[in-house]
Amino acid sequence: MGMYSGITTAELDTLAAETCAYMNIVHPSYSFLAAKIAVNNLHKSTSDDYKVVADQLRSQIDVSGRPAPLLAQDVYDVMMANIDEINKKIDYTRDYQYDYFGYKTLERGYLMQVDKKIVERPQHLIMRVAFGIHKADVKAAFETYELMSLLWFTHATPTLFNAGTNHP
Repeated sequence: MGMYSGITTAELDTLAAETCAYMNIVHPSYSFLAAKIAVNNLHKSTSDDYKVVADQLRSQIDVSGRPAPLLAQDVYDVMMANIDEINKKIDYTRDYQYDYFGYKTLERGYLMQVDKKIVERPQHLIMRVAFGIHKADVKAAFETYELMSLLWFTHATPTLFNAGTNHP
C-alpha cells in the first residue's frame, strides 16, 4: 500500500506502522514504534468502555440471522455486575508494551471481531480471559488480569482463544 489522493488516516497509520516494522532490521526499537502506531490506530476504532465491547460480542448474529454470541452468558452476567470496577481496572496504556510481531499476532489470531472488524483491544482480551477462567471469583479474575496485563505470564492459545466464550 502506498500513498494516494484520498488516503484515510487509518491507512496512513497502517503504512507508517508497516514502514517502521520493516526498519526493525536497522534497530529493534522500530518494532516497538510500529506497534505503538498500530495499537493507536486500533484504539481509534474500538471502544474504551468494556460494556460496549461486551455488548457487541454478545449481540453477534451468524450468516443465517441466528444469534451467535461470542461471549458466554454466565461470563457476561458476572462482568456486567462488575462493569464499573472492570472499566476502572483496565489499563489501556499496557496495550503499548508489545512489539509489532506480538501485537500483530494478537490482532490476527486472538482479538475478537464482529462483522470482520476487530472490536477487542489487547486489554479487553486479557480481561475476557481472566473472567472466563475465574467467572464469579472476581478477586481472582482481577488478579489474573493484573498479572497477565503486566506480561508476567500468558495462557496457551486454546485458553486465549476460547476463555469467556460459549466453548471454553
